Amino acid sequence: MLDSQWYLGVWLAVMASHVIVLYGLYRRRRATADATDATSASDAEAVTVDDGVVQCPDCETANSADYRYCGGCAQQLPHAGPLDQQDTGPMGSLFG
Repeated sequence: MLDSQWYLGVWLAVMASHVIVLYGLYRRRRATADATDATSASDAEAVTVDDGVVQCPDCETANSADYRYCGGCAQQLPHAGPLDQQDTGPMGSLFG
């Protein structure tokens, strides 16, 4: 009888930790979505591409204008649009 109660306690602790982790992920995603909504297209246009170099707004690393992500902090650069809107090159679409 004691063993089954022990397993129940462990199971409840694991389920509680899952709920806490999922709530934390939800809050982070929601905060990111709110921050993304707050930035407008004018913010993306504020990033200037001079001589093929773009400065990351987060870490201020100079990146090539061809880069989609910053080489210093791996954040998506503001001038890079969604993948489906970018030129896919001579082969056409990436998935079809």
